[in-house]
Amino acid sequence: MSKQPDLIAILGDGISARCCTRLLERSGIRVSVDTRQRSGNPAVMLSEATLNLLNDCLGERLPTDQYHPITRRIVAWGDNDAVSIKHSGIALGAHQLNKLLPQPVSDIGADTAADFRVFAATPFPESSHQSFGKRIGSAAEVVLLCKEESNACWIESLDSGWIFLIPTAHGQGWLLGVGAELDTLLSRSRYLQRRVVVAKPARAIFETAPRMLNRLSGPNWLACGTQAIAFDPICGDGTGQAAREAILAAAVIQALADRDCAETSCDKILTHYHSLLLASMRRHLRLCAQFYTSGGCTPWWQQQVSDLIKGFEWCSAQLEKLPEPKYELHNFRLIPR
Repeated sequence: MSKQPDLIAILGDGISARCCTRLLERSGIRVSVDTRQRSGNPAVMLSEATLNLLNDCLGERLPTDQYHPITRRIVAWGDNDAVSIKHSGIALGAHQLNKLLPQPVSDIGADTAADFRVFAATPFPESSHQSFGKRIGSAAEVVLLCKEESNACWIESLDSGWIFLIPTAHGQGWLLGVGAELDTLLSRSRYLQRRVVVAKPARAIFETAPRMLNRLSGPNWLACGTQAIAFDPICGDGTGQAAREAILAAAVIQALADRDCAETSCDKILTHYHSLLLASMRRHLRLCAQFYTSGGCTPWWQQQVSDLIKGFEWCSAQLEKLPEPKYELHNFRLIPR
């Protein structure tokens, strides 16, 4: 790309799309937005660190007081008894995250004259992808029987998967099950079986294993968001990752706009974007492997660890083909090392 981007088209309406839009608007770059529909998660928990990151991206403090506070995380992992850990964050029910994040200022629709495109929703220019395992998840609304625990989230490992409880109001919440069917997991639970009652049947089945596009950038485009690179919910960092992708994407576009890019220079900047996200997936797979190694010793857990190790090795092999990073982030800007 030899021409500096003058108009950026952002396709999508998730966290990455909204944060990237706001960052570019704050930099004075013209943005057109195609707010494609997204299904969203039934519930999500945002830590204090993630909220601070979103505040930095958006340039304003989000109105979190109206959302349900989470003050404890209770972990029953492997053969260990449940342990309570202090936590600071909020929980949001279905579609509340979209309401929490401000709408784009420059929502002028998709523009065919755009010089550069940010794909935060399908279809992507690059459709082939890598999946690092297969872990089906489902979620259901639940009633909390121990209402005094309405400010505590739970995570519990079982012989064929794990379950995660997110209270979203006093006496109400969502239960996520990964591995076996949700009813089966709950029936084998040591702790949550006697703490919740499923209020409605489990919602749509979805994939929870990490996955990513084979290419996250190309001539005049880059991809971000959970449809482009998805993290396992076991780490609880999906929202933070989406925001970090937006920061990097906006910094890359700003770097392209700041200089008269020769083809080779622009290619290096876009390759830098792809390699950093590939490295973030490798770190994520390593962390996931630690969780799944300690979660259980049944064939189900062993298979997850095996898949994660293979994914880590694939990411390592891909990174070996790429040049060492030539840039670094500083105050939301990409600068040469």
